[in-house]
Amino acid sequence: MTLRRLAVLQWVGLLAGAAAWAVQFLAGYWITQAECGSGGSRLANDPWQAGLMAASALCVAGAEAVAITVVRRTRGTSYATDGPPLGRIRFFALAAVAANAAFLMIILLSGVAALSAAACRQA
Repeated sequence: MTLRRLAVLQWVGLLAGAAAWAVQFLAGYWITQAECGSGGSRLANDPWQAGLMAASALCVAGAEAVAITVVRRTRGTSYATDGPPLGRIRFFALAAVAANAAFLMIILLSGVAALSAAACRQA
């Protein structure tokens, strides 16, 4: 695999999980607002939240697979002793593996919370 391809995959692995979580969070918020609004009687919150959770989890799983691929391809490299670009690529790929695991848990926990809580209730 070329160095350029590794660099691109490193950024995909690092940023795709965060982007999937941000989209799930913002879209879930606006879906809940649409359901609780005056015209939201035809919108069902739970199927949308479940779909958002599943799609976001799949995106994060893909980003995790990409990050693990980059880590495996840079196995002989050390980010502490080898200089850029390979050391940097390995460092960001390792950070992406940890971050994507955290984003996956955040997505699953917030999705389950959105499904189990009542979306609209009086304050």
